[in-house]
Amino acid sequence: MKKFDLGIIGGGQLGMFICQAAKELSLTSVVYSNTEDFSAQRFCDHFIVGNYSNESINEFIESSDLFTIETENIPKTVLRKINRRKKLFPNSDIIEICQNRFEEKNFLNSIDNVSTARFRLVKNFKDLEESLKFLGNQGILKSCKFGYDGKGQYFINKLNYREFEKFSFDEFIIEEVLDFKKEISVIICKTNQNFSIYPPVENLHKNSILRKTTYPAKINKRTSENAKNIALSISSKLGLVGILTVEMFVMKDNSILVNELAPRPHNSGHWSLDFCETSQFKNLILSIFDGKVKNPNPTQNCKMINIIGADYKKKEQLKKAYKFYDYFKGEIRPLRKMGHYTIKN
Repeated sequence: MKKFDLGIIGGGQLGMFICQAAKELSLTSVVYSNTEDFSAQRFCDHFIVGNYSNESINEFIESSDLFTIETENIPKTVLRKINRRKKLFPNSDIIEICQNRFEEKNFLNSIDNVSTARFRLVKNFKDLEESLKFLGNQGILKSCKFGYDGKGQYFINKLNYREFEKFSFDEFIIEEVLDFKKEISVIICKTNQNFSIYPPVENLHKNSILRKTTYPAKINKRTSENAKNIALSISSKLGLVGILTVEMFVMKDNSILVNELAPRPHNSGHWSLDFCETSQFKNLILSIFDGKVKNPNPTQNCKMINIIGADYKKKEQLKKAYKFYDYFKGEIRPLRKMGHYTIKN
C-alpha cells in the first residue's frame, strides 16, 4: 500500500471533516473504520474496514506515520501500539485519561484552580447507597467508559435507587446533580511552539445530546477569561500537542466546574467551519503537520443546530434555507446526529 500523510481512527462525521481539512491543505488521508458504512468514506483517499483485534489494524498503522482520532473509544492496546511505532495526536496517555471518567476527574482535580462536580467511585450497591447519602440523596450514575450522548447514564434518587440492587456496577461513578446556570465549551489547539483557543460557546442539551451551540456564550468577560485559562491549564498539564475540548458548567455565582474532556474535535466547534478564519479541523491538521496553529479569528456571531433523528427527513428544506452539512449516515435512528446547519445570529 502507498503511504498516506495522515491516518484517522474513526470514520464518523468528525473524521469526515478532518479529511476535508487535510484535502484543503493538499494532504492525503486514510481512515480506519469498524463499520462498513461511514461518513468519511467519500472524503478520504483510502480506507480500511476492520475491528481492532484483527490484522487490518497493523495494515492501517503501516499506512501512515502521523495519526489522529475522531473518537476516544479505542482500545488502549491499539492506542499504545500506534504510539510506540508512530506519532499520535494527541498521544495515547492523554486519550487514556479522557477515556475513563474516574481517572479524568481525579486528573482534573489535581490541577490548581480546576474543579469538577463532587463524585465517588461505585463498585457495588452498598457504595451506591453510601454515595447517594453523601451527595444529598440524588446523583447521576455514569459509566466510566464508552459514555457519550447520555449513554450509560442514570438519574438516581432515594425513590428509585433500590431498582439498582442487582445492577452490574462495572466501572461506574456517581456524581452530584448540579444547579448550574449554563453549559459552555472551550476548544484549544496546541503545539510545542504556540497555542490557539476558541472562545467559549454556549451549549444547549436535550436528552443529554447537544442540540444547539451559540457563539459567543452569554457570559461576562471575567468568566470567559477564566474558562479559557482553565482550558490552557489543563492542556499544559497534559503536555498536549493536538486538540482538546473542555466542557464546563457555569454555576449561579459564575464559578466554573469542568464536566469532561474530549481529545478530538467537538460537535460544539462546528460553527468554526463557517464563522472562523481557521476552523477547529484545520488547526488540528496544522498542529500535526505545521508545528504552529493559527488564531481562530471569529468573523460573526452565529448558531450551530444539530439535526437529530427524523428531523433529517427535512434536509432538502434545510439545504435551501441554511448552510447545511450532511453526515451521510445510511440509517435514521432516534437521537442519532444526522447533520447540522449554521446560521448568523
